[in-house]
Amino acid sequence: MEINIQANEHFIDYLNNWDKRFYYIVGGYGSSKSYHTALKLVLKAIQEKRRILVVRSVYRTIKESCFSLLKGIISNYNLNSFFSYTLNPLHIRCRNGSEFIFMGLDDSEKLKSIDNVDMIWIEECSEVSYNAFNELNGRLRALGKDLHIFLTNNPVSVNNWTYERFIKKAGIDEEELYQNRIITTDDTYYHHSVVEDNAFVTDEYIKQLKNFETYDIERYRIAYQGRFGIVGERVFNNIQKDTDTEVQEIVKELSKYGLGNLYDGLDYGFSISYNALVRMAIDRENNILYVYDELYNKNLITSELIGAMRYIKQKHREIIADNARPETTEEIRRAGFKIINCEKGAGSVLDGLQKLKSFYKIIVSDKCINTYRELTELCHEKDKNGNYLEDKFTLDPHTVDAMRYGLEKYKATTFKNGEIRKPLGV
Repeated sequence: MEINIQANEHFIDYLNNWDKRFYYIVGGYGSSKSYHTALKLVLKAIQEKRRILVVRSVYRTIKESCFSLLKGIISNYNLNSFFSYTLNPLHIRCRNGSEFIFMGLDDSEKLKSIDNVDMIWIEECSEVSYNAFNELNGRLRALGKDLHIFLTNNPVSVNNWTYERFIKKAGIDEEELYQNRIITTDDTYYHHSVVEDNAFVTDEYIKQLKNFETYDIERYRIAYQGRFGIVGERVFNNIQKDTDTEVQEIVKELSKYGLGNLYDGLDYGFSISYNALVRMAIDRENNILYVYDELYNKNLITSELIGAMRYIKQKHREIIADNARPETTEEIRRAGFKIINCEKGAGSVLDGLQKLKSFYKIIVSDKCINTYRELTELCHEKDKNGNYLEDKFTLDPHTVDAMRYGLEKYKATTFKNGEIRKPLGV
């Protein structure tokens, strides 16, 4: 069977290489690294019987990323007659016996049950832990097969374990990787890419990535240049404050397009921690998040919290709440609010922070004093060597947690998924 492959030129060597155990595929947003990894695995699954495990830090993110990408490639290459799918659980099977198994590392017990896999794809590998990577590596032990792990990610931080393991300890010169683009060692294939390597993204998309140079230089370094980031003291560099009058006028305009631009999040507290309800609106065209209202209090029992929320007139508008207190969420729901629990999991904090950082600007109404304070004061803690830790913080930011929950369903695909526009005819 012949398949007419259409791929970006910079990825052809990667598609054809099967010599290494580890494939460290790193680059900027929209460079098509995830697309070509999915394509590589589909082609191998057709050629020979394979048992492929596809992993992300949080299971709920897999369906609209890896699963959707694999299914789209199968469809675009007219290979549907060779494959079958199930959605619960997510599973893809080829008629030659190959199968794709999907798993989130937020359910560590399921990982222990996985056996006899011969290939693993870890998407957004920087979001999983080093211990999880080692556990996955140990699970790769199928007999009679050449074994491979594919790690795809954006170069988020030099403090991340992926940099320590695959760059620093492996003796890889970072600048040499940027210059040569492809490097191989005894057991690892390294591939670096940027958005210009993807012939199938628009000029407008590239322009949007370049705009980060004005709004967030660190994001520009990672997203456009595809270079490893450096974790600084402050978590956010995209925060601004404006008058409540100005913000409310803009939110009013955004509200005309329906509830799709409006998001509410609620973090629970009591005696020490604060309850924090944050109300937001998104200007999708300009990639700006507006914070226009907050509720911030403590020492309230549930009935008192409900009373404090009575000013919210749009009861049909969904609130996504902290899942640590499902009984509180249920009481609020019975009081007439449309409210659900968030889905926390391994990597969900960093994933939510990255989503907030992806906005050019977060503009906060000057009446939301607690939200503005926490966004501007939130800093990374340091380790014993003085390096900033990307997952440790100097304060417990209740409003930021509420914002993460509220934006849980918002798909920030505008920048990270430039490769979603697949090669024509594929």
